[in-house]
Amino acid sequence: MKINIKELGAIKEGTIDLSKKLNVFCGPNGTGKTYVAYVIYALMKAGIHFGRNDKLATELIDKKQLIFEIDYALLYKYRSDLQANLKSEYDTLFGIGKELASHYFENTVVSFAETETELRDEFYWYSFKKQIIIGNIEIQVVKETCNNYLDLTLTDKTISTKDIEYLGFVLQTLLLSLCATYPIGSTYILPVERNSIFTFSKELSIRKQEAFDHFNALTNKEQKVDKFDLFFKKNTRYPLPIKDGLLIADDLSEIKKKNSEFYEFATELENELLHGKVQITSEGELQFKSDKAPKKLLPIHMTASIIKSLSSLVVYLKHIASKNDLIIIDEPEINLHPDNQILLVRLFARLINKGFRLLISTHSDYVVRELNNIIMLSSDKQEVNSLREKFGYKTEESISKDDIAVYYFNYPSKGRNIKQVNIEIIEIDDSGFEIPSVDATIDAQNNVSEELFYALKYNKSNE
Repeated sequence: MKINIKELGAIKEGTIDLSKKLNVFCGPNGTGKTYVAYVIYALMKAGIHFGRNDKLATELIDKKQLIFEIDYALLYKYRSDLQANLKSEYDTLFGIGKELASHYFENTVVSFAETETELRDEFYWYSFKKQIIIGNIEIQVVKETCNNYLDLTLTDKTISTKDIEYLGFVLQTLLLSLCATYPIGSTYILPVERNSIFTFSKELSIRKQEAFDHFNALTNKEQKVDKFDLFFKKNTRYPLPIKDGLLIADDLSEIKKKNSEFYEFATELENELLHGKVQITSEGELQFKSDKAPKKLLPIHMTASIIKSLSSLVVYLKHIASKNDLIIIDEPEINLHPDNQILLVRLFARLINKGFRLLISTHSDYVVRELNNIIMLSSDKQEVNSLREKFGYKTEESISKDDIAVYYFNYPSKGRNIKQVNIEIIEIDDSGFEIPSVDATIDAQNNVSEELFYALKYNKSNE
């Protein structure tokens, strides 16, 4: 599944391949990496209703098992509607007014790259199993390779009339949504502002802000407000990724009641990087218990910056995560010492090998170099296996170069009048990849250091 992007901020055009297990965005500041991450997040997480199908629901309840033939014209139409929905939601996505959104993104096009025929050809080869839960109804969805249908099986449970009614309303939409964005299930994002989301969640609470805004609007004597319009008014106070993070922070007391299948993996992350445990109280407060002082519970705002930065990832993995999720992380290296940046990349490899997909943007040479290490570790050469043991890498801490795509965002080096960014695909070989702007900066700094060293040591320049 590929996403075409045109005329987005400074970006002229580019294509991102979301079928890759790891996508890496690199390049100088201000070149549109966050914009692209935001639109991919919004497109992948969007839920649109696509018509009820009571006949499908009734037949499934009666027979307990049925075949759902994939209508590729309908599936392609669903994708087209997802694109149109995104086009109308740029104000909500970026946290700006409708007028500004129209001005800034008038010519922006974000679209699925595949034609209807290509979609059919790709999906024919897919295979997956997925459980859908609708109220008290559990449905097993199976897609085998080399066919054009889904096998639906209903778990034998008592089903209420209310659940049956809702099933007819949403089942077709859920099946189309599952197929339209495969191989991605759900999407989760950690924006650069993640440090502040849990720290200031009470002050920034979405629900409190909406209640306050509604109260001000209703009590403003100089402005007449339609209560019905107010109810459906979109909140554009924050960009969508921040708003979604704040909504999770508001619901922590409910979120903690369910553990994901990756709870134990989250504890590995805590042990190796945080050296303690991130905990949610019954009141929905986030706290941290350090291994060094297990009797003391610290509120999240009193913890080290690494804990603030990674606590949202821990909460996600413990309570929300599902296999095939796409995790988007803007600058994962934020607040991390180089040794922890390296450990985090190794954890990323383990996440990917557990069935997740990652999209990260980075400016860190440590992150890039460790990615190169885990690419080289994917080799089956005996010499590499020996080095894996020597340096303490786990078997699952490797990624094949074929599962990674690296994109370089930058203005063209030639042509002073060119003001739009190109998104270039960086070649990856058996030893990894290089980022031009990072390497150029390191080389320049090394040259300065050498010149200064020779001036101090020998009272002359190094020529």
